Amino acid sequence: MRGTVAVVIATVAIGCLLGGERSARANSEEDALVRRAIELRKHGNDRAALDELQRAYLIAHSPRAAAQLGFVEQALGMWPQAEEHVGEALAAARDPWIRKNRATLQEAQATIRAHVGRVHIEGGELGAQVTVNGQSVGSMPLRDAIPVSAGPVDIEVRAAGHLPALKTVNVAAGEYTRVPFTLQPVGPPRPQARPVPAPSPQAAMSPPVTPLVAPVAEPGPSLTETRHDTGRGRRIAGIGLVAGGVAAIGGGVVASMVGKNKFDAIGADAAADRPYNESNGNWKTYETAAAALYVVGGLAVVGGVVLYVAGRPRAEEKRPPAVSSITLRPVVVPSRVGATFSVRF
Repeated sequence: MRGTVAVVIATVAIGCLLGGERSARANSEEDALVRRAIELRKHGNDRAALDELQRAYLIAHSPRAAAQLGFVEQALGMWPQAEEHVGEALAAARDPWIRKNRATLQEAQATIRAHVGRVHIEGGELGAQVTVNGQSVGSMPLRDAIPVSAGPVDIEVRAAGHLPALKTVNVAAGEYTRVPFTLQPVGPPRPQARPVPAPSPQAAMSPPVTPLVAPVAEPGPSLTETRHDTGRGRRIAGIGLVAGGVAAIGGGVVASMVGKNKFDAIGADAAADRPYNESNGNWKTYETAAAALYVVGGLAVVGGVVLYVAGRPRAEEKRPPAVSSITLRPVVVPSRVGATFSVRF
């Protein structure tokens, strides 16, 4: 009996030692990942730090890893995820690291909540899949509101046998928005059969009248047929280029005049034995600018004319097609029998 008790005690002791060793190894790995992520953040690489902290958080979901993950998500503008992880860290009030950094966490939580709203998605079909901003959030019915970043939010609901429904709503920070959905079944509704009216006794007794109708020519296209003007964009671009070219040439003229005035002023000062005015020394710059504006403006004008000419409608697009038809219809009334004749061209 004593031997059995000793074996049990030894087994429990070995299990505790192994468990403690695994826990220490996990803590060491998590600590290394967190430290590496902090170094990455110091160098401005928040995206790589996010990957390291997600791995650290998956090891044991410790409050410290959750807090650091929330901080980097806040820096990347992932506001709903940051709110979840910072809130999870603050819930571990007895953790020594959380007690030490509680003020920082509460300040971060206040900043995060200023960027988060919530949407409550209703309706749809039982089991319909719901995505918010491209991320799956579950199936209908959803019990809780979904936290989202403030601003435009795309919500899509899909169910088998129904057309998908998509809505975009604008959610303000701290706002709680209800978004109802109604899904439409796939396929058009079946047409209802219309009852055929019974013939009147007078119509049944009257002999059938066979109308004589002349062959009717196939009508051509309608006079109101709309032609697609494929060259309109090129004509508009051509006009814009010509206007820009004219403006550039005008700027060149102004620059040329300023340069000439400065050059003439230098000559006048020299002739009158006046001291050299340094403000006139950049006359060559104005001359160069004028030449460049002339070239650019000329090329723009030529290019605009080419675009406008290339975008002009072809001859067959300017006039509507000819339409002609001949129609002969019978006219049968109780007092007389006749016909109508019409010609369209």
